[in-house]
Amino acid sequence: MDELTRAGRLAGVAAVCIAAIGIAGAALASPTFAVTGNALSDLGQPGDPVATPVTTLLFDGGLVLAGVVGLPFAVVLWRRSETRLGQAAVVPFTVALLGMVGVGLFPAGRPLHLPAALTLYLASMVAMAVDGAGTALAGGRRRAAVTSSLVAVHVAGWWWWAASGPVLRPGLAIPELLGAGVFAAWVVLIASDRRGPA
Repeated sequence: MDELTRAGRLAGVAAVCIAAIGIAGAALASPTFAVTGNALSDLGQPGDPVATPVTTLLFDGGLVLAGVVGLPFAVVLWRRSETRLGQAAVVPFTVALLGMVGVGLFPAGRPLHLPAALTLYLASMVAMAVDGAGTALAGGRRRAAVTSSLVAVHVAGWWWWAASGPVLRPGLAIPELLGAGVFAAWVVLIASDRRGPA
């Protein structure tokens, strides 16, 4: 494994850790945040009852830092794929990270917050789906099945949430955490896979 690929793997894992620490730290620092009663973005919205200067710094700052730090992971996605389709996953992956940065730069309540959040979640689903399809075409059926399962969980979580009531309702943190967790798991799985291309 060359140094660039190794650095990309480390960047992916570091980004996952930074985002997780920022979100968890903000939730713990909040006086009243509840997964069943809030959206994650409430933690980064100045003036929201669950937010404090500490939570906004941890949440918004953590997402911006994680998005920037994770960009070199695109090198790993490109180099591990044996198909053009798999390499194309680099595009939605990069878009997802830009969406993550946008969520941090434009807290809830600002006009660009919702587009940034939608970009993060939708592009992350597309990145995983494209990577899984590319892996399957290259013969990596088991790895493709794992990736496809993660995509299915991601989509099912949001479908269940949307089907059971208004999307923007108390407890939005539930599907948000599921989606973020699935995306993070995918990054870590790829980063820890030392077998190279599919």
